[in-house]
Amino acid sequence: MPLKRETLLYRGNMKSGGCHLKFRRFSRLTVGIDSNGAEMTRLQSELERLFRVPDAVTKEVALLDGNGRVATLVVGFARSRDWPVVAALLEGLQETLGLPLPAVAVDGKAGFQLWLPLAEPIAPETAARFLAVLRRQYLGDIADHDLALLPTPGGPEHARRIPGLSADSGRWSTFIDPTMGAMFADEGGLDFEPNPDRQADQLAAITPIEPADLARALAALTTPSPADQGPAEGTPHATIGGGYSEPREFLMAVMNDASVPLGLRIEAAKALLNVG
Repeated sequence: MPLKRETLLYRGNMKSGGCHLKFRRFSRLTVGIDSNGAEMTRLQSELERLFRVPDAVTKEVALLDGNGRVATLVVGFARSRDWPVVAALLEGLQETLGLPLPAVAVDGKAGFQLWLPLAEPIAPETAARFLAVLRRQYLGDIADHDLALLPTPGGPEHARRIPGLSADSGRWSTFIDPTMGAMFADEGGLDFEPNPDRQADQLAAITPIEPADLARALAALTTPSPADQGPAEGTPHATIGGGYSEPREFLMAVMNDASVPLGLRIEAAKALLNVG
């Protein structure tokens, strides 16, 4: 649905005293006008802006676009008591990787979700690799059965719309202010329907991840630590040469080779994002 928007931004800092986190936040006032000139609700306008939700009745959010490329990443935690790990991941995404704050939600059951909208869709293989290295770097203490990394090849390509009522628990999923995440450490939802305007306020603070920022983050996550970089400078090592049957294989080799200058590895990561 075509939209016209007027957007106002201001930037500030918010701190979580419990977790000693600093979140870069943006407040945004968004007004959506549909093709018939009717004003959309603020919440629906934000859901469409970030996650391409087409209307107010859609219950499942498509994580892939019409061309099979990934438009949204979701990291789900099955246990609300894992909030300290969620908070550490949020800090790493912003302070270490330089990515925008994701949308943070309680899932209506017993856990949390991080929603990462992408400004431009990427290849499913690239999305899977990013989620895999993110898991390796920040989520090693979480068991596979307590973690959902979406979308996954051959796995779910949709996620339940938030806010929504869980038929299993009878509680509502809701987007939350991440500085208040510890308040939900004992339960994963609300007993009442969340206020739509307040939900819109939470989403208005979110900006999609730009391709260049995702490429930098992917390159940073695949850079070995000094102890793992292998032979010292001047020591013979394997070089990138022939033998690659597809461009993707070559780009992956460049991005993962610690001997290649970081700038070239970032360029390889950018190119990899666009290899369909």
